[in-house]
Amino acid sequence: MKVYGCSYCRQAGHPFKAFSDKNIPSFCRRFLHPKSLGSYTDIELFYKLFKLVFFSLSAAFLGYVLYASLFMGSVETPKVATQVKTSPSQPSEDIFIHPQCLEFLAPWDRSDSDSIDCSEFEPSTILKMGNEFGVRHGDGGSQSIVYSYPDVDDYLSDNPDFRLLEVGIDGGGSGIFSSIALLERDRLNLNKYTVWARTPDGDRCNDGKKWVSKSTSDGFEFKAAATPFRLINPQGTTDWRNWHLASEVSKLGGKELERPPVFNEWLPYDDVVNSANACVGWVVRRYDYETGFEIIGVELSAHLQTELKSDDPSLSSCINGWLGSQTNEEGSYFRINDWSNRLHQLTEICGVVALMN
Repeated sequence: MKVYGCSYCRQAGHPFKAFSDKNIPSFCRRFLHPKSLGSYTDIELFYKLFKLVFFSLSAAFLGYVLYASLFMGSVETPKVATQVKTSPSQPSEDIFIHPQCLEFLAPWDRSDSDSIDCSEFEPSTILKMGNEFGVRHGDGGSQSIVYSYPDVDDYLSDNPDFRLLEVGIDGGGSGIFSSIALLERDRLNLNKYTVWARTPDGDRCNDGKKWVSKSTSDGFEFKAAATPFRLINPQGTTDWRNWHLASEVSKLGGKELERPPVFNEWLPYDDVVNSANACVGWVVRRYDYETGFEIIGVELSAHLQTELKSDDPSLSSCINGWLGSQTNEEGSYFRINDWSNRLHQLTEICGVVALMN
């Protein structure tokens, strides 16, 4: 009855610690009042037993905490069984490939593999400036390779595994060689790539300065800088500087190197301007994902009438004057069939000059 009474008082909202002698409820007073010695003794024993249990549990808990802090923290967490060692990741999501790995596009590189491995190159050497990613190498950093992504609405941009790249390579001399490559990066090994398409390299105005002008689900279009000679030979891709070198070497060996065909037999450098600094327009090509490369047109720069005007009676001056007459202040674009027909006019106008020379 005494225990029940105390429990009842607590349940009724009257814990014995919360009242003084004056305000203890009458029902509880007979269990808690000091004069009830028998009741007080029972409560005192219960209270001491409660303290003993409480402090025992507290000591056990503190002992466990001490043990955990001293020993459990030093246990090594086991590694996941499927964890594998991987190659260093790229330093930025924007960087698709190490620039130096694109040296296979340079004219001095003779490799023709459809697969490339870039694991030997250190990502920390990559330099970034806006949309361009480059690296310097060679003696004193005299050589450089830079690539950028097309500045157009690229159909492939939403697929992180494929990229169209506009690549520029400086070999340390006067040439700056340009190419466009379509690469696929391996999903399992980010240092391996498949080459799906690559354009022939070009040096500045000699089929260089390449850039992507359009990208769709069927393919992409790109432009290559053109000299007067290339504009009247838009289908050609011959590197004439290297061809002349190869021709001279062949002659030393007693062989005559066959010359590629040219429009009206008008030779580059001798008859028509073909300097790497003589940019007067663009040759526009298309790469179809099913059928490959094709030429679709030519584009003439603006203000050529003024820039190419000359009183020189030479064949090259006649050709330059005709090219200037085909454009205007905004530049001109011609589909390849239309341009081929216009070249007949050039023959009529400058053919006599060629005979005279």
